[in-house]
Amino acid sequence: MRKDKIKLYFFEIMLLLVLFIALFVSSKNTRMVLSIILLVFAILIRMSLKKQKIIKTVSKEVIFLMIGFGLLYVGIFYLFGFISYSFTKQVILFSFKTLIRYIIPLTVIVISAEIIRYTFLSQDGRIRIRNTNKDYSKVLTAINMVLIDLFIYVGIYDISKLNDFLALVGFIAFASISCNIYYNYYTKRFGIKGIIAYRLITVLYVYFIPIIPNIYIYFRSFLRMLYPYLMYLVIENTYGKSSFVEPYNTRKKNALVISSTIIVMAIFTMLISCQFRYGIIVVGSGSMTGAIDKGDATLYESYSDQTIKDGDIIIFKYKDVKLIHRVTSIINVNGETRYYTKGDVNSFDDPDYRTDKDIIGISKLKIKYIGIPTLWLNELFNK
Repeated sequence: MRKDKIKLYFFEIMLLLVLFIALFVSSKNTRMVLSIILLVFAILIRMSLKKQKIIKTVSKEVIFLMIGFGLLYVGIFYLFGFISYSFTKQVILFSFKTLIRYIIPLTVIVISAEIIRYTFLSQDGRIRIRNTNKDYSKVLTAINMVLIDLFIYVGIYDISKLNDFLALVGFIAFASISCNIYYNYYTKRFGIKGIIAYRLITVLYVYFIPIIPNIYIYFRSFLRMLYPYLMYLVIENTYGKSSFVEPYNTRKKNALVISSTIIVMAIFTMLISCQFRYGIIVVGSGSMTGAIDKGDATLYESYSDQTIKDGDIIIFKYKDVKLIHRVTSIINVNGETRYYTKGDVNSFDDPDYRTDKDIIGISKLKIKYIGIPTLWLNELFNK
């Protein structure tokens, strides 16, 4: 392996290790520390790696377009707030303390991250393994950029708690993956100025506006996930025939990767949010072993007065806990439908009965083993 490639992978792996360690040792000074670390990394990388320019179309129009995208994103976010009539007062408003503790560190993080991204993407990281040339540096760059993106939200979520950790991974991380796929595409085409402007607008606006929309995290994540795809369509439509020359097959492949990844992430986020027609839930006990094993996940259709029959597997709430059991009998008493349930391997029926208001959904599909990592995390956090 050539010396410059050794340096490239050394910096990629070192940054990855530092970010992983910092993610689990978060504190109120996390952003400040990270901003210093990334600034140092950006300087070292620019000094150590060969200066290779990415072929790009330099256009002020594209930069202004990205500024417009940033302002439009904030506008759409507030439009959701007006539609739902739900706003909350911003606790951290602009002040000298806010400038030092939040605005400057976040600005340094964004600018340093984009310099690092640009430098890494400009390098040739292809290495020969088993008679094939693979550029693993692009994968490492993507992982590093997603981890950096997550740090913007450290402090909002206490990741020592399982629910907040899963929210961070399940909603924010998926949205970050979609965003960073687009950021990589844009950087290769147009450089970093437009992305820096867009990210600063969408990250820092909360410190300048006294009220913010009180929108559920899955809707915010869905917007962050879908929006890059819309930006991609607009830019590719407008500048696809620019002086930037790229093989048609490469452009087609990039479009397919960006589109399919964002769509898959959006669908998965919709499922785990459990706020739409279909949702997904992990089975955490062995009471339905055989039909649905512990560690499996079940895709369910949200209940809305559908017909439920004997033998259907339903998801219902019992004492603030979600259970997945089979319906053993249905009885109508004075106009009230009562559902009696039981786990397949349990000796006795569940206590009491369920009514329509208790039922969350009807199981439609079993997905084997997909919930095992969630169970491992649950055991880890509850030790």
